[in-house]
Amino acid sequence: MLAYRQNGKPLVSSNARPRMRHPLFRLRYLALVVICGWSVFHYLHTERPQLVKLQAQHQQYASQLSKLKTQNESLRQQEQQLNSDAYIEKYSAQNFGLTMPGQVPFDLQNSSHHG
Repeated sequence: MLAYRQNGKPLVSSNARPRMRHPLFRLRYLALVVICGWSVFHYLHTERPQLVKLQAQHQQYASQLSKLKTQNESLRQQEQQLNSDAYIEKYSAQNFGLTMPGQVPFDLQNSSHHG
């Protein structure tokens, strides 16, 4: 049964033939599939390995940064210790045998004199 418009003419003519699609119409879909396929291939074989490599490098650098921050903090503490008068006094007495004014130096280890 045919559908009719308000003026009485049929919406679809009875002698209408099926519309032929242009051959380039299918070619568009083929090109789209090829481009998508190439994009996936390029990502999996070029971009993804590079991304994984960069992520591993990032982890390595983050670990190295953490170690360097710890070392930096240790060196700052050592610097503060080296600048303190008490440490300087203790170090000079132990390593160089120096004393502060008013102190009497003596050594118990070399008291092997019999006299």
